[in-house]
Amino acid sequence: MTLQIRRPALAAAVALFAATALGACEMNLHTEGLSSRDTRTFKVTGAPELVLDTFDGAIEVHSWDRNEVEVEIERRAMAQPLIDQMTVEVEQKGDRIVVRVTGPARTDFRGVTIGMHISPTARLRVAVPRATNLEAKSGDGSIRVEALDGKLVLNTVDGSVTGVRVTGDIQIRTGDGSIKLEDAAGKLDLETDDGSIGIDAKPTALHAKTGDGTIRVNIDPDSAMTADWDFTTGDGNVVLTLPSRFNAELDLETASGAVRIDQHPLLKDVAGEGRRDGENSDERRERRRSLRAKMGDGGKILKVRTGDGWIRIER
Repeated sequence: MTLQIRRPALAAAVALFAATALGACEMNLHTEGLSSRDTRTFKVTGAPELVLDTFDGAIEVHSWDRNEVEVEIERRAMAQPLIDQMTVEVEQKGDRIVVRVTGPARTDFRGVTIGMHISPTARLRVAVPRATNLEAKSGDGSIRVEALDGKLVLNTVDGSVTGVRVTGDIQIRTGDGSIKLEDAAGKLDLETDDGSIGIDAKPTALHAKTGDGTIRVNIDPDSAMTADWDFTTGDGNVVLTLPSRFNAELDLETASGAVRIDQHPLLKDVAGEGRRDGENSDERRERRRSLRAKMGDGGKILKVRTGDGWIRIER
């Protein structure tokens, strides 16, 4: 006997199976995910002490001319239950404000998503008075601050950090990402485990360290060292652009590479010292792996170390 299944019956069976298979899950056709925005405003009378902390997401902070702090919290995920599980904790005591966002208790939402999957995130967009002391932390996301003056402590586990027109006591840490400062001034303390560092600043004290990446620094002509400076990279080049009139004691060393200084007028005499018979300038530059010399009237120590890369001082 031959068993025959008609096409309508087969189609109905397939539809029944699909309905049964999807019965325990939810289909999401929003390829960009779902989002929820919440804005909080805080009145202040003096310079705010602001703490921002998000489990995952970018943080953006800029200044304005109001005596208040405005925080927009954008929560985004592929399903509404995940957004609902993100918690926002807000506290204000005088001019001290704390905003913390924690992630959902469960992130294993078993839905069918057509398109790109988006992990739960909480992005913070913040407006503050220019004179603000800020502590910003993201578990996974970039941080950008603009036009601020105060003590700035910026920390992300994974992401880049950018500061534009910032002054004061500035500390930046990132586990994996680049650091960039433009038109900065004050005490600068910068570290990344993996990423480049770029600085355009008028610093008093300066510490810059990367485990793997280049360091490029452009120092304002009116800068003066009030403390020792140091630059360290495990693997990468270091380029320092220093003013034509600058006072420092140089301490430069590379484990594998060369120190090149003949592009700066204050170091021309040093660059010509110790020439060997028959040796041209290119050969001598490749031979030099360390240098200790005075710039101008000397003073504080400017220390540079790279494990694998060259060091160049230029104007």
